[in-house]
Amino acid sequence: MEGKLFEASRKGDTATLLKLIEEDPLVLEDSIKHASKETPLHLASLLGHTDFVKLILNQNPKFAKIVNQKGYSPMHLACANGHVEVVGELLKIDLESGHELCRLRDKNGRTPLHLATIKGRVLVIGELLKDCPESVREVTKQKETILHLTVKNENGFEALKILVEEFNSKELLNWKDEEGNTILHLAAAMKQHKLMKYLLGQSSIDLNAVNSEGLRALDIMLAGPRQFIDQEVVEKLSVAAKLAKNGDKPLPKDNVIDMGTTEVPIKKDSVESLATTNSNDQDLLKEMRKGIMVMAVLIATVSFEVAINPPGGVWQDGGVAVSNITKGMSSQSHSPGNSIMGEVLPNSFTWFLVWDSIAFLASMSIIVALTAPSKLISISIRWGYVRLMMWAVIASVHMVFLYGVHMTIEWNVYKRAVILPFVFFYAVVGLFGLSTGWSLIIEWRDMGYEYWMKKNR
Repeated sequence: MEGKLFEASRKGDTATLLKLIEEDPLVLEDSIKHASKETPLHLASLLGHTDFVKLILNQNPKFAKIVNQKGYSPMHLACANGHVEVVGELLKIDLESGHELCRLRDKNGRTPLHLATIKGRVLVIGELLKDCPESVREVTKQKETILHLTVKNENGFEALKILVEEFNSKELLNWKDEEGNTILHLAAAMKQHKLMKYLLGQSSIDLNAVNSEGLRALDIMLAGPRQFIDQEVVEKLSVAAKLAKNGDKPLPKDNVIDMGTTEVPIKKDSVESLATTNSNDQDLLKEMRKGIMVMAVLIATVSFEVAINPPGGVWQDGGVAVSNITKGMSSQSHSPGNSIMGEVLPNSFTWFLVWDSIAFLASMSIIVALTAPSKLISISIRWGYVRLMMWAVIASVHMVFLYGVHMTIEWNVYKRAVILPFVFFYAVVGLFGLSTGWSLIIEWRDMGYEYWMKKNR
């Protein structure tokens, strides 16, 4: 009979459950006697069978408090899997027991709200906080609040906004986990720029809080690999650090920097070095953009020109192609305007045009990327794409040069004057690239390991 009961739980078959209860009124109580303590209510809550859950709770509400070997109650399973209606039914029982289910912890010290947050179940979070708002202050074994868990979820921005607006508590915003990290530290470590900008606009948050290693969010941002989009966040955190250093004294109203939703008075000399650095970065960026644009236009023009006027020129009249290669072979007729090398050395000429086309297209795409409105392309994506296309252009120009020279000079001269210098050059560049690449791989490995450790804590 127990097998039939659990099969009905998997399917959400209320008719079978009623029939089993009619045959044996104690069938539900008997189901919890086996070692795992996995009850039919656990299974139905896990799978989201609302009617089945209601029926079991009507028969015996105490089933809602039973936990399995992992310490999960039916509420834990329903919350983790986003079954809002099942959560609603369990909350009705919880109301009668003084919200005991909301605060029940699994073996890792996590409440149902913690699991819903980790899984990003926004609707479930709303339902729990509506009926059991005090659960927001429950922390995990690692002393993490619901806000810490939300920040660790890469898609947790909307949930965090709801929580902050609903519970705008200074204590909650600045709560530190067992490593002394606030939610701002975590956001900085995970490079969640959108989330950090939102937090910087909260007047209650401590921008200069330090963790157990003595690091602020600013220190974490500066320690990792820098991105262009880090600049705005770093600037605001730097301003906060300088304010703290200067004692955060009240200043005249005419010296104000906009920090989102709050106004923070700033002395001009307290951010003078920061403003100078930011200005220099902007000037450097503009100069780079101009230089890359000139390079792209020049290469696009040259690659277009050599495609129209290829090395060796074109035939001026019809006739038979005669060269060192065609001597002793069958004669080949040609037409006026056709490339001479295209008929004399067709394979080399084909590859010459392939690489020339790549150089032309890559250069044109760089021009498009640099002239597109900033709202259409984010800055990080734009420069990442430009850098990729620059490598494509450099490689293509090298190959165009090699094939172009190959078609116009003798092989012996080509081998000594072109191949040897290229081999030497790429050997030197290769050694430098290997050392740089190995350092980069080590850095990425360390970053990946650190991220994995934080994610699995």
